[in-house]
Amino acid sequence: MKRPSVLWRAWRDEAGTIAIKFALGLPAVGLLVAGAIDLTHVQATQVRLQDIADAAALAAAADLGLATDGSNATERARSFVASHLSEWREAPTVEGGYNIVDLQGQRAIRVTLDANRPSFFANLLPPGGWNLHAEATGTSMGMVPLCVLVTGASGNQMLYVKDRSRLNAPACLVHSNRDIEVEGSAVLTAAAIHAVTTARGLMTPEAGTDAAPVDDPFVNLDLEYRDGLGLVCGVQELTRRIRVESGTHYIAPGRHCGGIEAKGTARIVLEPGDHFFLQGDLVIDEDARLEGRDVVAFFDSASRFAFKAGARVTLDGRKTGPFAGMVLGAMRDNRQDFVVSADHVESLLGVIYVPSARLIVEGSADVARDSAWTVIVAKEVQLKGAPSLFINANYELSDVPVPEGVGPRAGDSRLVR
Repeated sequence: MKRPSVLWRAWRDEAGTIAIKFALGLPAVGLLVAGAIDLTHVQATQVRLQDIADAAALAAAADLGLATDGSNATERARSFVASHLSEWREAPTVEGGYNIVDLQGQRAIRVTLDANRPSFFANLLPPGGWNLHAEATGTSMGMVPLCVLVTGASGNQMLYVKDRSRLNAPACLVHSNRDIEVEGSAVLTAAAIHAVTTARGLMTPEAGTDAAPVDDPFVNLDLEYRDGLGLVCGVQELTRRIRVESGTHYIAPGRHCGGIEAKGTARIVLEPGDHFFLQGDLVIDEDARLEGRDVVAFFDSASRFAFKAGARVTLDGRKTGPFAGMVLGAMRDNRQDFVVSADHVESLLGVIYVPSARLIVEGSADVARDSAWTVIVAKEVQLKGAPSLFINANYELSDVPVPEGVGPRAGDSRLVR
């Protein structure tokens, strides 16, 4: 039998060696390929995670000025991240952090996403899988002012615009801590509209629902401040209620026991300062007039204001003092209805603050159109009939200061690197 040639034996030996080397090297090659694929997926996960953080911070930054405590912004960021993770197949496990921070005096929202993704090697390399981190900070170039806030959060406490009413707030936020209902041919227009629960009817833009509740921006305001004035009216003081039907009557600041009622052609001028109505209403009826510059009128639990018929009202809020920026207000235990139905309520410049009461605007006239700016904070707001309530936000046109919490105008959002 012929023996294999030297060349044949050499080739066979070399092929065997190659086969053995290949067999031994194949797992290593497979591990390298798998590792490369795993690293590619990790990198893609990191990029997508960062994209979500960036987009969430930008989306939420737009809301920083819509809620005085930033809760709307954090809720929007949280919802944004949850929504995008739900659409991500094989999403990693993510722990999110959402915090309002201060950047050189400018509010910003910081979104942090810490994720864990299992590794290809059964979490052995690296131990416990891949830990990823994404962080983004977004800020608004300005703030959208809060100009109508309904603080009621139960029952029928809501913003209710019905019949042929018009509520126009083109440069600011209208927010209800419960519902917003626009009924009949009524219309609500604002820069932004938010409701915590439901919103129904004709609104521009479309209302956002499931918003975070907005805290009362003036909750810490000391409404009991009276600069030494007594809290209770004596029997004799109550008999001094002012009732007039003609002439001009200048009313000094201080306590007004028993209230003021003006009819006919009477003219009431509130002199600059803080006016407190105790156990009596401020009623301006028929063709009477109410005027005041640098004033605020507060009402105890037994008092209210009512502007009726052809009355003409022009009030500018306080420029200084503890109530700077306020024009009309009620004590926190006041649960009455405050009514504006007069034909010529031309200016209510400042904050109308009735935190436990209902503000009713009715009739058929324009209300507050000539005010540079107005803010309403009430437990409930109702428009009925055919009035047009104008909520302007031209802060720079007035020397009545804007209280903290209702802010300047809005700008764009941006990421801070």
